[in-house]
Amino acid sequence: MAAVKLKHAAMALAAAAAVFAGWSGYSWYAAAHASSVTYGVARDDALTSGRTLVAELNTLDYHDVNGGLGRWLSASTGPLHDQLARTDDTTKKTLAANATVATGRVLDAALSELDEHAGTAKMLASVEITMAKQGTAPAVKRNRFAAALTRTPDGWKLSALDQLPVGAR
Repeated sequence: MAAVKLKHAAMALAAAAAVFAGWSGYSWYAAAHASSVTYGVARDDALTSGRTLVAELNTLDYHDVNGGLGRWLSASTGPLHDQLARTDDTTKKTLAANATVATGRVLDAALSELDEHAGTAKMLASVEITMAKQGTAPAVKRNRFAAALTRTPDGWKLSALDQLPVGAR
């Protein structure tokens, strides 16, 4: 009789452990796939990509204008990409003749909108651009930009980049 009771107690304990393991597994899965978590991951991905892309579109070395424009095209999509693709030879020659190396660095940025389902985001960025011209001291200027991002099969790309006027909010 005692052996039967012990057997029933062991089976009950094993059933309780199985229920607890199942509940724990489900809770972990639900928490890891909650919309707040996936939204946060998408937000961080868009912001990180946006910072890199804005810096890229504010960087150009006159030694390799075609390479720089190629990087700009790789960083863009939609109307911005179309506009950059129309860069003519005269503009390229002017950029090369200017003999300037511009290096953009995003100081701060934030997403103002994110539509995960549509794959779009809007970002504000503060950018420091260092302009180095041979024979002169580098000049540093700061600009603020409003950027539109679109998620493509290759990741986030800039679809618009507009400089904000000083004093704009």
